[in-house]
Amino acid sequence: MSISIQTSLFNYKDIFLPVQALRDVSIEHVLGIDGIREAATIECDTNGLSRGIVFFEERNGIMTPAEISFVNGEYQISISLTFCQFVWAVGLYMTAYFDNIIQIPNMNAAGTNIHGYKVDKNHVEYANEQFRLARSLMWGYNHDVFFELPNICDPMEYSEPIGKANGVLLGGVAFMFCHELSHNILGHTQKDSTDDESIAEEAAADDYALDMLSDTFDSNWGFNHKVGAATVLCSLLMMGEDSISGGSRHPHMDYRIQMMMKKFNLHKMDSLWGFVGSVIRLWLLVYGGLTIQEDMKTGGFDFYQNFYEHYLGLLTQVRELRYPKLVKPIWYVE
Repeated sequence: MSISIQTSLFNYKDIFLPVQALRDVSIEHVLGIDGIREAATIECDTNGLSRGIVFFEERNGIMTPAEISFVNGEYQISISLTFCQFVWAVGLYMTAYFDNIIQIPNMNAAGTNIHGYKVDKNHVEYANEQFRLARSLMWGYNHDVFFELPNICDPMEYSEPIGKANGVLLGGVAFMFCHELSHNILGHTQKDSTDDESIAEEAAADDYALDMLSDTFDSNWGFNHKVGAATVLCSLLMMGEDSISGGSRHPHMDYRIQMMMKKFNLHKMDSLWGFVGSVIRLWLLVYGGLTIQEDMKTGGFDFYQNFYEHYLGLLTQVRELRYPKLVKPIWYVE
């Protein structure tokens, strides 16, 4: 959905990145969700959580997408504005790609395009260019280059894909906020954790954050919240070849994605399976050694869930080859 903002409020040459215009809107949105404002208030009153939420700038590459840190006697939820811009671009690119390259052609082939949706290759080309720009944020930030982007609050020609990306970002910020808040609620910030404990805590924070958002999944914002949360994990995956591994303190990405998708309890034809499967397929083609020729031998899929499961299986195979575990860690759930 598109977010309407008074563009006169912003001088785009004076702000860091275009998504900064959505910063306050996103926090107002997440704190307006039933139960989340109350949970945050309780943590502020009883467990030393700051009432402020900080969006910080990373000008030398994305290092910390979000965190909860101890500052001036309070635990502070902080979210990287730079990572938010990357999430926005991934949401823009993957929704344009999935809609125009996969979903609409599949509906046409099956004779189910009853609304007459049309493929728009211009949207795909535009989204691909914005994704190219956003990838540069992983290493550094060039203000003049990045502000060749149009005003995301007054998108004009590309209002449809930009509106979708805006909605995805709000859903993504809601998940990131709830993930960090969950760390405080679950007591993770109150102790020094070993690496294995930290991995288990990250998996628990994902799970608890989705529980906090679950009451909205059947609402008008339900799809945005689900696709936003999925896009956060997909963005972490798309940050590079090594991102498939969670390192010493986070679960591996194939595990995190698998647990989230199970939590959504989606119908086998839900398009979110296809959206996430498309991101995984792209990672495999760029970083995982999958060739176009090999991929073309796969054939068709009856359901989007089958599509997703095929590429998730390949992702797990690559991860197990590159980051093998002789003994499954304590946080792993079959």
